[in-house]
Amino acid sequence: MTSRRVRRSPGAIVVFGGLAAALALTRPVATQDRGSRATVRINGAEAVAGEVLVKFRATLDDADRQQLDNQIDADQHQQVGSVGVRRIHSRSYDTQTLLGFLRTDARVAYAEPNYIVHALAVPDDPRFLSLWGLNNTGQNIGCGASCFGSPAGTIGADIKATGAWDVSTGSRSTVVGVVDTGIDYNHPDLAANVWSAPAAFTVNIGGLLITCAAGTHGFNAINNTCNPLDDNNHGSHTSGTIGATGNNAVGVVGVNWLASIMGAKFLDASGSGSTAGAINAIEFAIQAKAIFGANANVRVLSNSWGGGGFSRALLDEINKANANGMLFVAAAGNNGANNDITPFYPATYNAPNVVAVAATDNNDMLASFSNFGATTVDLGAPGVDVLSTTRNNTYSYFSGTSMATPHVAGAAALVLSACSLDTAGVKANLLNNVDTLGSLTGRVLTNGRLNVNKAIRACSAPATPDFSVSATPASQTVVQGASTTYTATVTPSGGFSGAVIFSASGLPIGAIPSFNPASVTTSGSSTMTVTTTATTPAGNYQITITGTSGTLTHSATVTLVVNAPATADFTLSASPASHTIRRGTSTTYTVTITRSGGFAGSVDLSVSGLPAGAVGSFAPNPATGTSSTLTVTTARSTAVGTYPVTITGTAGALTRTTSVTLVIRARCNGQCQ
Repeated sequence: MTSRRVRRSPGAIVVFGGLAAALALTRPVATQDRGSRATVRINGAEAVAGEVLVKFRATLDDADRQQLDNQIDADQHQQVGSVGVRRIHSRSYDTQTLLGFLRTDARVAYAEPNYIVHALAVPDDPRFLSLWGLNNTGQNIGCGASCFGSPAGTIGADIKATGAWDVSTGSRSTVVGVVDTGIDYNHPDLAANVWSAPAAFTVNIGGLLITCAAGTHGFNAINNTCNPLDDNNHGSHTSGTIGATGNNAVGVVGVNWLASIMGAKFLDASGSGSTAGAINAIEFAIQAKAIFGANANVRVLSNSWGGGGFSRALLDEINKANANGMLFVAAAGNNGANNDITPFYPATYNAPNVVAVAATDNNDMLASFSNFGATTVDLGAPGVDVLSTTRNNTYSYFSGTSMATPHVAGAAALVLSACSLDTAGVKANLLNNVDTLGSLTGRVLTNGRLNVNKAIRACSAPATPDFSVSATPASQTVVQGASTTYTATVTPSGGFSGAVIFSASGLPIGAIPSFNPASVTTSGSSTMTVTTTATTPAGNYQITITGTSGTLTHSATVTLVVNAPATADFTLSASPASHTIRRGTSTTYTVTITRSGGFAGSVDLSVSGLPAGAVGSFAPNPATGTSSTLTVTTARSTAVGTYPVTITGTAGALTRTTSVTLVIRARCNGQCQ
């Protein structure tokens, strides 16, 4: 794209879409080679200098786009992903200036920096021969003095992979997208488990049509090619944990012996990449799945990277991945920080498919470097001194939440090889079946570390006949001596076909429950009627409705509020609040009677506070309805002044009042006296 350089003086006023905005040249950005990508700090996070990600509320026409490019001296303006995000780079303006300008235009949905993110591994060269994260026998870690963890492990401080393998060793029908530095698809311990395109196909990445040949293994978002070959080791290491080939007498084994791993490279040889690159890498996986269906069934994305600030564009893409049935497993970060206080992205994004992973060591302790968060980090997984595949037929020990993440991503794929679950289901399966650890209690949401054996058996075991009980409404209110009803419903599962007998407990004294019908067979509802007496104590009561069938018992809780009968009473009000009249004339007020608690008696009305010579009368009086009219008549001799008047209503022992004002002025006979 060619853009015309527009000369401006600092602070010049430019117009975009009819909106005037001052672009102050506070920090000019020098034109430079794209490969030497300069960076700046935005809100404490690293971002590409002079570059922003922008989403417009509607697509710009060519004229508006050219005008914008001229105004900001853009030398790069391209689509990112497929949710309408544009990547714009300026030769002349810094990131903050671009953000300030674009955020003032009503047609911009959002504008944000193109944050830089980095791989999270803490690599370590020493080796040992056991994969303690999959099966911890208490073995020593033989990687030397540079190990993060204690040399001696704790038996059972692992994800229980060997037990899970009795159920399944994996499947090539579920694809895991490794969003990372790529994958060494030639590695003898990975090659058999790398996804290959079944035919040539074309994807649209950021508006660029890219055709990939049959047999290619993923995508490189750095140079927009179909070659995700790893040039760093990080992506190959995480891939090996997910699915290094099992039972092949070579190297290591992954969580899955059989797997299908798609490379989605956006991190470069130094382990760094941009938000835009991450979006495009994820977008490739989404489009490949749409094109090939079961032959590219990407269900899990493994994301061992993070950093930068909050990106609405990246969150949009993660939500799009969720809509396309993909779990997004993300590293919690290696800063030893609390993500509840200081968010770490992408792990902290509030998207339904995100699973944030902390790192544990071979003694089931939270790794010293690992981020944590009681509400923002979901679970822990092995991440200290993890042995896995690296480039050129090598193996290395790395440490980091980057290493914990593929344990969870691999576990998700292993579960999916045996269980038919949607994205929410596989996430719940993993999080609901952890091993609870004291070291993680209050540090992660589940208080536990991944247990893939529990997870896979929880969803693959034969269904057990059972039922559940629910009750509606959640709360009912009655007056002492009255009754109310609830509906108890039985929902069967696992082929349950028994009769469920109902009972209730927690009722106040004098309250009696009854069920109609008394029992329900297989499924259905029963009406529970609760009848109180005049002496049932007033208060709030938690009632437990229990359903019993043989040895099975389930219950639901409802609330019963018992109130004393309302006291018969009434109140008075009058309008208008004030009347002004000449002496010798009359006026009226409307008195309203508001009845409560079943009050139905007549009200005798009277008035006081009237000046001498003024009289008041009510019609009707006594009042048996809801209103009466007070007429006040004054005499010529009634004194001029302002008088507070009290209206009183009496019914037996009840007396209620209200007040109005009467203002009397002199008469006027041509001239006021």
